[in-house]
Amino acid sequence: MHISRPRRSAGPVFAGAAVAFVSALLATLVSPAVAASTPALPAAPPPTGSTIEQGAGSAQTLGHNIAGQVNGAGLGPSVYAGTGGGPARYVALGDSYAAVGRVAPGSWGAGPVACVRTDDAYPAVVARELGVGTFINASCGGATADDFWEPARNGAPPQLDALDAQTDLVTLTIGGNDVGFAAVIVACALRPNTAPELLPVVDSVTSGLAEGFDATAGCSDVIDRQAARALEALDARMDSVYGEIARRSPAARVVTVGYLSAIPDDQTLLSSPDCAPFIGISEAERDKVRGFQEGINRVVRDAGLRNGATVVIPDEPGHSMCTPPYTRWVDFTGLQTSSVPVHPTSAGHAHVAGRVVSALSG
Repeated sequence: MHISRPRRSAGPVFAGAAVAFVSALLATLVSPAVAASTPALPAAPPPTGSTIEQGAGSAQTLGHNIAGQVNGAGLGPSVYAGTGGGPARYVALGDSYAAVGRVAPGSWGAGPVACVRTDDAYPAVVARELGVGTFINASCGGATADDFWEPARNGAPPQLDALDAQTDLVTLTIGGNDVGFAAVIVACALRPNTAPELLPVVDSVTSGLAEGFDATAGCSDVIDRQAARALEALDARMDSVYGEIARRSPAARVVTVGYLSAIPDDQTLLSSPDCAPFIGISEAERDKVRGFQEGINRVVRDAGLRNGATVVIPDEPGHSMCTPPYTRWVDFTGLQTSSVPVHPTSAGHAHVAGRVVSALSG
């Protein structure tokens, strides 16, 4: 049974005349030919090069995204035409670990602004590597399993609506937000390093990061009680996800993708200045954090296997957010890799994409 949770309504971005003005202004950044046709699958964003050239490309894309969000035309999945040598219709579902990569000039892709879909995230890399006919990217930062059935807070339609009978490949990464990943980071890394007088401010700013979780209860409580209960609910909810995918796209091969390893062993963690916030909790609590991330991948793996999906769990050690920046697949602050904090780097997404492509060819 799919259990829906209460949602706060998503408010409009602008109102009245401002909507029309902004929409018209930003729409001029997109040529009519591009707006009226399916764009080609974008090339991999350049890791280096002219900041002016990269920035101009990102500004045009971001302008298009904002205009689409204002007028409602750009809230759905991002649809691209590929070369046509691989799967005919590939649909990517999921949360920010599927949607969000390097947030830097030249990387920002099409779609709702709040979804932050980037062209180096693993679904886009997989689509390029396979040479798909059509790539539909419905993934969205902040998504939970409920967003597969219900509109997201930013107005994006249910992700499952991107599926149809012609879909022959589906990837999904979901569960981290359902089980309070953000609450664990706040409770186990941010709050223990915050001065008591500043805690009300931090709690106010972070309260919306993990709806339904109370990070003020402490690291152990969030993991042992709140997240444990949510993991059980996620396990049951995933069967409904797979059942609906099978109903809408009966011929599709489904690949479920787990989460990159973020928290390493204590020896690596204690030697890394970038992971210093985790020193504020006890060794036992650090073990709980590692157990928590392993628990998410265990649920993802078990649900995928019992529903006949191909399972990819890219949690190889040695590339956590505590390793040197050039080896990281996840970055704690994102400052050294132009990533979103506690999210995959471009290198991390490239690794995940490689695992997916290998699984599909095996």
